[in-house]
Amino acid sequence: MRRLYAPVVLGTLAAGGVAFFTASRTWAHARVAAEGLPPDTVKVSGSDAQPIVTALALVAVTAALAILAASPRLRRVVGAFAVLVALTGIAVVLTGGSSVDDAVTKAVKASPAFTGSNSPAIHHTLWPALTIVAFLLVAGLGAVTARYGPIWPTMGSRYDAPRVRATKVAPQTDADMWKALDEGHDPTQ
Repeated sequence: MRRLYAPVVLGTLAAGGVAFFTASRTWAHARVAAEGLPPDTVKVSGSDAQPIVTALALVAVTAALAILAASPRLRRVVGAFAVLVALTGIAVVLTGGSSVDDAVTKAVKASPAFTGSNSPAIHHTLWPALTIVAFLLVAGLGAVTARYGPIWPTMGSRYDAPRVRATKVAPQTDADMWKALDEGHDPTQ
């Protein structure tokens, strides 16, 4: 199961990046037309309608990077956290349809072509579904991390924080000075 290490880290990074990308795409649009004015197409992205989705996607990306630096025990926590973040992202996207429609309605009302009597039809795109797929991948890879993360290789000790070395106490008596000289230490330093 050690061979899963690189694919899971890269997969989590890619899935989080895809979730971030799809959240920035147009999730819904409407065409507003009024007599005497050119038609106006109003577009609303997932980031505009549900900014938390973008934030959760960034957390998924950082979870992938945290897998690299985490200790074996902490990888279980990172994996479980990635699953939690992904499931939250899925729930937000699934239950946020009204917020997308509200954002489109608000953008339509701000359009110069809006006259108050025209209520255009709102058309939804497939980007929210792709966002859900990306979060499903993050959840699956987070579960694999929680299960197999402790047996994956860790970073070398050269990346650890430097440890404090015990300082030697200077000799206090003449006998201690002679003893330090006998051991090969310079008592004057």
